[in-house]
Amino acid sequence: AKQVQTTPSKQSEGLSYRDLLDKPPNPKDVFDLVKDISASWYELGRELNVPENDRAIFKRDPTLSCEDKLESVLSKWIGKETKDVKWRVALQALKALDRKDLIKKVINYLEKPEQYLKYISIEDFSPCDFEF
Repeated sequence: AKQVQTTPSKQSEGLSYRDLLDKPPNPKDVFDLVKDISASWYELGRELNVPENDRAIFKRDPTLSCEDKLESVLSKWIGKETKDVKWRVALQALKALDRKDLIKKVINYLEKPEQYLKYISIEDFSPCDFEF
């Protein structure tokens, strides 16, 4: 089988961690980073201010898995193209859901996006200061 290497999006090149906090996330990057929260997709959507009627549509669709619903919520959020669509807001939403594990994962990615996929275990994450 052919091995495919995934790399971070071009949007992160040359930007510091603090700069990236106020940039909109790339849909694939954000999904890859938070897919472990797929069972809580509805709550994440609420924290990201995805409209209730959109979340209700996803919730009622029996053909969508939790990961599909998470992807739909994130796409809806990123598609809003408002000032609230940025990494900082995603981190605040994860904090509201008490997902420190995913906060650490996102911060590690933002600090060193080029190395993110090389160091996926929890031991390799940098300390999280929650100052975002």
